[in-house]
Amino acid sequence: MDFPPRIGSTAPSPNLNRRGLLRLSALAALSPAVLSCSGPAEPDPLVKLSERARADAELARVTAERHPELAARARAVADARAQHAETLRREITRVAGKESTVPSESVPEPETTDTPEGAAERLRTALREAQQQAAETAPGLSGYRAGLAGCVSAGCASLVEVVA
Repeated sequence: MDFPPRIGSTAPSPNLNRRGLLRLSALAALSPAVLSCSGPAEPDPLVKLSERARADAELARVTAERHPELAARARAVADARAQHAETLRREITRVAGKESTVPSESVPEPETTDTPEGAAERLRTALREAQQQAAETAPGLSGYRAGLAGCVSAGCASLVEVVA
């Protein structure tokens, strides 16, 4: 007659044989996959970087339209940030396997100041904030995605100098 082990006993259960142990090991290996399917999916961290890049591109475009003396520099920023947004969007789509993870609505027109100096400072501030956001996102990613966030951060840092 088999008795269950005493509470607090360190002796293994006599009913747990090698085959039972292998079954438990297999279940333990599958549990993260099962648990990840059951919970809500975390949003892709690149989505916020992509949205920010789109907003910065729009701010730079409006700045170029309203301040001719900043037009060449602001257009360069708009082109670069639009490219960042597109590259990020492609990566988000690649990982998700579908287009719906990135918002498709247009970015609202940003507010700009009346003076060229104020508009340039607003653009520099937006770029510094985007650089910081990408720099903070990169360590939480791995591989290509971490490199992509790092490149966006570096790109924003260099664009601040373009506007300066």
